[in-house]
Amino acid sequence: MKRDYRFDIARVICMTYIVAFLHLYGYVYNVISANIIPCCHILCDSCLGLFTFTSGYLLGKKYRFGQRENKIKDFYINRVIRIIPLFLLASLVLWLIGFNGTRATVYGILCLSPFLTPRPMTLWYIPVIIICYLITPIVCRKQIKWRVCNCLLIGLLVVYGEAVLPIDEGFVFNVLFYLLGMATAPYFSWYFSSKKGFVVKCTVVVLFIVAMVLCAFFPKLYTQYYLNVSSSLGVFAMLFVCDILARKIFHQDIGEVESYGENKTQAFLEKLVNNISYASMACYMFHRFFFWAGEKLWNPDLIWLKWVYMACLVFPFMLILSYYIQKGYDILVDRLNNNKRNV
Repeated sequence: MKRDYRFDIARVICMTYIVAFLHLYGYVYNVISANIIPCCHILCDSCLGLFTFTSGYLLGKKYRFGQRENKIKDFYINRVIRIIPLFLLASLVLWLIGFNGTRATVYGILCLSPFLTPRPMTLWYIPVIIICYLITPIVCRKQIKWRVCNCLLIGLLVVYGEAVLPIDEGFVFNVLFYLLGMATAPYFSWYFSSKKGFVVKCTVVVLFIVAMVLCAFFPKLYTQYYLNVSSSLGVFAMLFVCDILARKIFHQDIGEVESYGENKTQAFLEKLVNNISYASMACYMFHRFFFWAGEKLWNPDLIWLKWVYMACLVFPFMLILSYYIQKGYDILVDRLNNNKRNV
């Protein structure tokens, strides 16, 4: 089986940074300097933007919708229906432990949180990706020119909607990157060439680093506009880094590589990256519960000890459970689908 590990690496980096660093910071205060917090948020938006761009890019390469209703129905079953039950369960769990209020939880479940406040903390991103999946058959047409036109039109509508309506900035940012990934899917392979556009990619990385450094030393620069521009640079800088890692670790070039390398070390790394990538969405949805449960089991007073406990014990345990949550749920869905076909 062939696999492109660039995007698995992207999912692993994004999920690990958000869960094991940024959100973990909320449980172990006074570890990060106040000047670094804006940089952390820029990097967080870059991770979410990269995750969303990756989703749009991969779906844009895989699907080309025409007039076949069954194909659209299958897409909704495979994408939307698969994510909603776990999202409902995660929403219920976070409501039960008091992490999100009733109104925010209801708005999130109904996918109204991008347009209404209060918005559910952490889970606000899931309605965004669900809405992106819902518009995919409309956008991702067979003819590339219509796909690009649809992406431009919807993108303009979203930007205009933000100007006249109280739409969440995070929703706008991520939808635009989803549309960008879908529109550029047929043309974006040049970015993964070791020769083409190397100067452009290095320039993006340098600009992103400069933006982070400036924000750390001059916190007043941190505005919504600065956040959006810096995070946009961060998306493509991180994508370039993921490409380099795929080349160095898995010896992957423009084409896909065979899963599981020839030597044991590479085979282990490929399987590890694959499994963590597979568990990333479940881990993101349920990590607040795992951190809450970890605190209930043991809450050391020493900050450094709590950081070690959460990062080195709770987080790995969370990854393992998230993998089996996702695996068990996928097996259940597959069995239900097989039973329907047999009937």
